[in-house]
Amino acid sequence: MAISKHIILLKAGIAVSFLALVAFAVSATEIFPLYPDLVSATVIRNIPAFISRLLPSPAPYAVLFAVGIAVLFAFVAQIFLFYFFERTQSVEMRLLGIFLFSLTFEIMRIAIPLKTALNLSGYITVIASRLIIFGRFYGLFALFAAALHASGFKTRQEETVVFTAGAAAMLFAFRMPIDTFNFDTTLFLVTGFSAVFKNVNIAIVLLAMYCFVFGAYTRGNREYYLIAPGILAAVAGRALLLAADTWQMLLPGAVLLAVGTWFTGFQYRRMYLWA
Repeated sequence: MAISKHIILLKAGIAVSFLALVAFAVSATEIFPLYPDLVSATVIRNIPAFISRLLPSPAPYAVLFAVGIAVLFAFVAQIFLFYFFERTQSVEMRLLGIFLFSLTFEIMRIAIPLKTALNLSGYITVIASRLIIFGRFYGLFALFAAALHASGFKTRQEETVVFTAGAAAMLFAFRMPIDTFNFDTTLFLVTGFSAVFKNVNIAIVLLAMYCFVFGAYTRGNREYYLIAPGILAAVAGRALLLAADTWQMLLPGAVLLAVGTWFTGFQYRRMYLWA
């Protein structure tokens, strides 16, 4: 992919994230009063049972802030990425940009309160849920593709990597069963095979860590040793942020995501900034 195309796509991602942020701000007055009733109406939590017993009851507005922070982070982080890496021809940086942009899809989590407020069709929440699933897997697959590149896997067409990651994420999104009548405390419709897909997430992250360490050993780039924990922190922070229904999960998740992304980007900058 020519760097000019990359810059255009990054600008487009910033614009879409900004529009999502505006949509969140505009709809906030409609959905804000609904969160206490919606969150208290369900006992299903998107975290393991043994962890939920250690945490307080869900805080309704922590869920709302988690959505806003995810979209705001996607917008701000892409701006920083554009500013610092505008002239960097690194495939891995472009894949990191996809990971950041994927957080924009979390805006779709306002579909359930909007459906309640505006009496919308149930199809809206199903479509929104599939878009959320797509965004979550697309971001994860993009990081895995970056790890494969670090380990020495090359392709002549960068578009092939981006398209393959997107196609795989779309397959997960449209094949995953969705319970249209139940949602968890993060206001996300309950999905089937959730334990299996969580294990898939863990396996992908562990494989990505191995690829970075392997790349550091075989290619002699010590930065990859440092990128691996940065990616791990970013993914762990994202997982906490997306599952956050308490302030105790929201705040560490946001901090880990920001620190991990910054640390990863800083190491990439040391490797690839050529001017």
